[in-house]
Amino acid sequence: MNWTYLAFVALLAGPALIWWSRRAAQPVFDAEQMAESALWGYFFILVGSWGVLSMFANPSDLFFVVMLVAAVMALIAKLMGYKAKGNEKALPDWAAFGFSNALVLAAIGLGKTFVIEPMQIPSSSMRPGLIVGDFILINKSAYGIRVPFLNVPVIPVGKPERGDVVVFRFPEDTKINYIKRVIGVPGDKVEYRNKQLTINGVRVDSVPVGNYEYKDAGRDEVQAVRMAERLNQHKYETLNTPGERTLNPMNLHDFPMREQQCQHDETGFSCTVPQGQYMMLGDNRDDSNDGRYWGFVPDDHLAGRAFMVWMNFGQFSRIGTRIQ
Repeated sequence: MNWTYLAFVALLAGPALIWWSRRAAQPVFDAEQMAESALWGYFFILVGSWGVLSMFANPSDLFFVVMLVAAVMALIAKLMGYKAKGNEKALPDWAAFGFSNALVLAAIGLGKTFVIEPMQIPSSSMRPGLIVGDFILINKSAYGIRVPFLNVPVIPVGKPERGDVVVFRFPEDTKINYIKRVIGVPGDKVEYRNKQLTINGVRVDSVPVGNYEYKDAGRDEVQAVRMAERLNQHKYETLNTPGERTLNPMNLHDFPMREQQCQHDETGFSCTVPQGQYMMLGDNRDDSNDGRYWGFVPDDHLAGRAFMVWMNFGQFSRIGTRIQ
């Protein structure tokens, strides 16, 4: 579905609804008397603005800003002498919208920015644990309360640990959010060669536990092997697809510090993780665009830790699945 197209439609529909409501509107002296069509018009404008602006900045930051618009409307109306109820002069519809929705929308914006954020899994890079169509929840404060846009923690809470499933801003395009598993923290030497993961010289046990088949839209069916793996307290499964390379040199990017910190060849790679950065890999090790190809994730790109699947419209049984 083309969400950008829908955002533009919402931006056009919003003013049209507001204009329509004003044609036969009676004077409004109480915010609760606001015409329903005007209410929807302002909602469409907010949603459409968020969708269009998301083309230029990370949607998580923009959601916070857009949701505060109603609060700004209410504040301006207050400074102009309007009240939520009992006005002597008619209340403009924009002021009524602000008074009616400021607290609710501000609470949603603050909650999504600093507490919990939903996200949909768009690819198979985190199979078998996460599949296409999963809607997940992200703990936004797991790695500190962060300033929107700058994403710098102002209240330190914790740091990513090996094994955490983390959502972060893609280093090559920060408008896009990625989800992968933390394999290396600052100072670690991570090596993944011939499908064997080693961290600081210690092999990470990876034991086959069964077969796994999946098919994505437009692709042939994949026959893989489920591998049980453990990092710290995290017990999870990865996928090993027989016959696939550990690393495809053709997909390798010229990322920052590649020459100084990493070595790549057809058997795989080894990297020493710089300070303030992290190494991420997908659980579907043979079908993941991850750190082996584009490098490290800086701390100020972290968005939060994924912890639960809250919805999958294709498989309701996945609701409530804990992310290991």
